[in-house]
Amino acid sequence: MTPTNSSLYAVLTTDIVHSTKLGSDDYSAVMKALKAILISHQERYQSQFEIFRGDSFQVLYPKVDEAMKASLSLRLYLQSGVDCPAVKLTQSIAIGTVDKGSESLGSSLGEAFVLSGRSLDDASRGDLTLSFGRDFVNRDLTVSTLFLQHLLNGLTKKQAEVLFYYIDFGYPEHQFIADYMKQSRQNITAHLKRSGAELVKTYLLAYKNTCLGEGQ
Repeated sequence: MTPTNSSLYAVLTTDIVHSTKLGSDDYSAVMKALKAILISHQERYQSQFEIFRGDSFQVLYPKVDEAMKASLSLRLYLQSGVDCPAVKLTQSIAIGTVDKGSESLGSSLGEAFVLSGRSLDDASRGDLTLSFGRDFVNRDLTVSTLFLQHLLNGLTKKQAEVLFYYIDFGYPEHQFIADYMKQSRQNITAHLKRSGAELVKTYLLAYKNTCLGEGQ
């Protein structure tokens, strides 16, 4: 079943894994980096975000088809430790209706907010979960997301960094990333191969097409 209702949104609820073990300087660096990329995503994805409890945040994506790419970008950016100490995330994405009556995400209602919060509560550390409301259910995406989660949790920091640029730059030629990172093309290609970059790309394209109702 594909989303045909334009009122559907994606909600991402996230916890930073082992945030209480970070020293004050490291914690400040992580939060600074997190806020910077969340602010950049506001313009890029027209998203809204709210940080709460010190180590958790929530993002509302009006374009459901872009939510997974944006969420992976956040995950890989922090996991790679590009601009701050590397941290992992527990992420719960839910697609469904929302009640836009509240200005605060933390007090917003609707099935997407409820499902995202509940799934995060049930998730293990480092999990990436995807759940759906009544108007959009796709079991294939649910299963493939489990495989994606397994792949992401096994990445090294360098693999996460290279994969971050590959996704964030829109799957460019390997030489483009090599020039950006000032590394050899062979090195970049090796990191992308070990990180399963083409599988991640295939997943993201399938997710996007499913959300757009293509190929059904």
